[in-house]
Amino acid sequence: MALLVNSGREGLAAALKSRTMFFAWGRGDSWWGQTDVKNMTFSGSPERFTLDHAPVSTLALKSTDNALTFETPRDYTFNANTGLVTRVNGGQIAPGSTVQTQVQYGTPALGSQETALVNEVGRRIASSVEFVVPDDNGNISTPGGQRWTISATATRYLYCSVLFDYLEAADETIREVGIFVDGTRAAGVPEGQLYLTPDQVAEPGYLLLLDRFAGKVRSPSERQGFSYVLVI
Repeated sequence: MALLVNSGREGLAAALKSRTMFFAWGRGDSWWGQTDVKNMTFSGSPERFTLDHAPVSTLALKSTDNALTFETPRDYTFNANTGLVTRVNGGQIAPGSTVQTQVQYGTPALGSQETALVNEVGRRIASSVEFVVPDDNGNISTPGGQRWTISATATRYLYCSVLFDYLEAADETIREVGIFVDGTRAAGVPEGQLYLTPDQVAEPGYLLLLDRFAGKVRSPSERQGFSYVLVI
């Protein structure tokens, strides 16, 4: 059985490091991470209804006058991945009832088949792309608590970071970030321009990494940074 050895991975990381990388950010869909209150009616056999979106982070059902709070699994069950809510026979919810749903939506699961952001608003050339090695005492940290140190020689780990400027997407809510390689500029866009809007991108390039999260509301008084380690 063939094996891709570490020296080969280091070579791939070195080839990737030499390419132009962009951090792109986007709105995602407005319902990601949002809370919604809405009346829904059970129907069918078994009696069910489907929430407007999925996945679901949390769900509470109440009577429409807020007098009763129903419990799961005694009164209803729900599938967080599909948004399907089912009434339980013998519970407090009467057949055919209309209930008040109080739901907080999650964000769609990431998949290896992704090729683009859902709703890109702009992209900036990476501020730093460096080889790193794991180091419990390193001065670089990434989500999950890992720590790293910059390496002068090639490794299979690439640390990529960006710091967006104050006025870039200043009035947006950001819900996703991606790292692209080999993207190209539209005709007439200066090579020295670090931040590109979608109309200034000819080819987006290859998506290397995708991250989604609850909305970050941009402020023109702050610079927003992101950093990740790519493990080759």
